[in-house]
Amino acid sequence: MADDHHKAPPKTGGIWFLFQKRFGPLFILLQTGTFNDNALKNALIALITFGGIVFLADLPSAIRVPVAAFIFTGPFLLICAIAGQIADKIDRGVILRWIKRAEVLIMALAAIGFWQVNIHILAVALGLMGLQSGFFSPTKNAVLPQWLTDKELIRGNAILNGFVFVFVLVGQVVGTLIVLQTGGPKIIAALLFALAIIGLIASEFCPPAPAPRPSLKINFNPLTATWTVLKDALDAPAVLRPMLGIAWFYGLSAVFVTTFPDYIASYMRYDANVLIVVLVISTLAILLGSLIVMLIGHLKIWGPEAVGLSALGISGVTVFMAALILLPSPVYIPQNLTGDTQIGNTLGTVSEFLENPNTPIFLATLIGASVCNGLFVVPLQAMAQRRAEPHRRARLMSAGAVLLNLFVNVVTFALIGIAALTLPAKAPFMIIVACSLIVALYALYRTFNPTFHPNHMDT
Repeated sequence: MADDHHKAPPKTGGIWFLFQKRFGPLFILLQTGTFNDNALKNALIALITFGGIVFLADLPSAIRVPVAAFIFTGPFLLICAIAGQIADKIDRGVILRWIKRAEVLIMALAAIGFWQVNIHILAVALGLMGLQSGFFSPTKNAVLPQWLTDKELIRGNAILNGFVFVFVLVGQVVGTLIVLQTGGPKIIAALLFALAIIGLIASEFCPPAPAPRPSLKINFNPLTATWTVLKDALDAPAVLRPMLGIAWFYGLSAVFVTTFPDYIASYMRYDANVLIVVLVISTLAILLGSLIVMLIGHLKIWGPEAVGLSALGISGVTVFMAALILLPSPVYIPQNLTGDTQIGNTLGTVSEFLENPNTPIFLATLIGASVCNGLFVVPLQAMAQRRAEPHRRARLMSAGAVLLNLFVNVVTFALIGIAALTLPAKAPFMIIVACSLIVALYALYRTFNPTFHPNHMDT
């Protein structure tokens, strides 16, 4: 008699799987972890930047913040390939429970750091969260095809990843704003620990997800393990292609996140509240795009694996970003000042931003690009998961996470170079258009010349 744990997920249809144990707990533990990652990281950066806390005092201030951010991403990259091996060797439901148990301990350490306002304890906690996230990423991507049916996979990815961007933004805003208030560090400490407990409780309801390779010998050397999984990805081009598309999505997202603060402050000349409005609108638009995929991604008009929908998405990104470059931005020009110095030191408010006649078209192009981003990336995530062979899916997913982080870092350094060359303010957006056009042309080619890949969903 076959082990019940190896049976295919029930064919429920619709979206009822969202409320079942094979999805609901994963959604909760992912979003609580996403909030905690970003709230902790941005609270630490806020304390360094605005809170007068001394950290790496010998380094220039422009370098300290990137170093603080690397405390999270560095451990993530080191552990990710090892975590992919472990997720192919050990039941993934068990791994998720241990990940959340570790998060509770890490948030307890972070709470001590916040109570004492000890930046070094917080830095250690942030590094440990990077390790924890490095375990979570390949495990989550490998377990979805086990718990969801083929028809549910796109919808599951849409709802998970659409809300990830919301919780990233909320975590960033909460971590930055609350920690600088009176008693803020203690409030953040309590909030992070409470959410870690909620995530732990949710993980206890995750069903089994038997490992495909219990006999796998794990390579614990992070450098050779990473090299091995990247070579494995090169040997699986059908999986590599959507993973490269996902990497580009996060790369162009990095352009937005890195460029918009200075673009809004220095070029458009508005205050930080306008930046928050722009980020909120963009994030909600990505969520909208993801939810649209959830509703229509399964339709046959998009072709095998919704390649056509992804092509539509990246084509839309190209068009809307080109419009953002060509059309005038809502630059703030004070009506009652004439001196250049005075004007240069005056920033517009949210109300003045909304009153600018160029704001509606600016927001329309931003919303259009963000919605199309959601349309582009969700089918790719399901595509990579579906195509990966079950016996090495977690390792291939870990390669995707490594590529994603490397791509974001390359884009970030490219933006530093652009800033050093003092190119036009819209130059980063031109990079998005040029690269997205190449991706769009390839996606359209695949739409009209589809290739059929074996479906490696777990059964």
